[in-house]
Amino acid sequence: MPDRLKSAQRVVTFTIFLDLLGFGLIIPQLQYYADAFHATPAFIGVIQAIYSLMQFLFAPFWGRLSDRVGRRPVLLVSIAGSAVSYVLFAMARDAQMIFLSRLLAGITAANLSTAQAYISDVTPPQERTRAMGLIGAAFGVGFILGPAVGGVLGAWGGNFAIGMAGAALAGANWLSAFLRLPESLPTHNRRQQGEWYTFPLRDLPRVLAIPHVGLLALVLFTAIFAIANLESTFVLLAKHRYGLDQRECGYLFAYLGMMGAVVQGGLIGKLSARFGETRLLLGGYLLQAPALLLIPLMPSTGWLMAVLAVMAMGGGVAGPSLNGLLSKLAPADRRGEVFGVTQSLGSLARVVGPAWGGWSFGHLGMSAPYVTAAMLMLIADVMVLWWIISAVPAVSASSE
Repeated sequence: MPDRLKSAQRVVTFTIFLDLLGFGLIIPQLQYYADAFHATPAFIGVIQAIYSLMQFLFAPFWGRLSDRVGRRPVLLVSIAGSAVSYVLFAMARDAQMIFLSRLLAGITAANLSTAQAYISDVTPPQERTRAMGLIGAAFGVGFILGPAVGGVLGAWGGNFAIGMAGAALAGANWLSAFLRLPESLPTHNRRQQGEWYTFPLRDLPRVLAIPHVGLLALVLFTAIFAIANLESTFVLLAKHRYGLDQRECGYLFAYLGMMGAVVQGGLIGKLSARFGETRLLLGGYLLQAPALLLIPLMPSTGWLMAVLAVMAMGGGVAGPSLNGLLSKLAPADRRGEVFGVTQSLGSLARVVGPAWGGWSFGHLGMSAPYVTAAMLMLIADVMVLWWIISAVPAVSASSE
């Protein structure tokens, strides 16, 4: 790969890292500050949900827009908007201002679809799974460091310090992209026709109709729905089943992030070259299904950590493999649209998944969300098997 393209790939990966670092600064503190500003429990829930809802609505917009005008201007505008959202959080003196900051943050953070399309533009097909793994690793490292730094800043200077630190990171992110990020989508590959935005559920049928892409998009939704059951109930399970406190739960989340970052940042390229994306996708979900089922059943925290490591490794190989396959199958002038819709589906899964996980945990028992998650992972694996039977020849041809 030419040095210019390697440099662009590093800049985009750094952009995502800074995005997630800023995201991690705020997320663990949201409930605390919303409560301090006398928000009702219901409104605190709305504040948490609005971010994913805005991603659901706006990911297709950013993706489609980048197909029309190019990736660089979309990334620059969305990063600048992210900086404004952090300033709003810093200046917040009531829960309504926090709500507004999270609404704007969700709109601008939907640019992940554009970053994924950019990586696909500048990376040869045979190296895209490794590149998508680096994106996943940037996610993991940013989310590990963010909560720790946010806790220190919050203790020192409250929401003002946290918000201004996030704004400074976004400003550095914008400057890096402005100076070092060339346009990746040539004019002749840009989409010349079609709407700039449609409601996500209207756009979905068009993406599902792209040969061999639709089933993979549904696989992504199913897998994220499964993991959202864990994300929304794990702290409660750790407290009531394993007797862990808030600090120890934070360590476990950091441990999960580190395991995923090691696999996605260091191993996925070699594994992909040896086994191929389809086998890694299938194997990743096969690892995650039994691990999810066993999480509430372990006799000790040590065994729990072992099961979590298996789950993290499965997710570490499955996620980049799925995105690598999508990048190969999406037409060059529709990559932004495809990644926009898949990101939108992922956001929708993170809205409805926690709702089911929380309800089933409270009404059906502590194991219920994990049984659901394991079943969904097995369903995703069956869908992958069906996709392999019908689509592998097409993927092989697109990689040549």
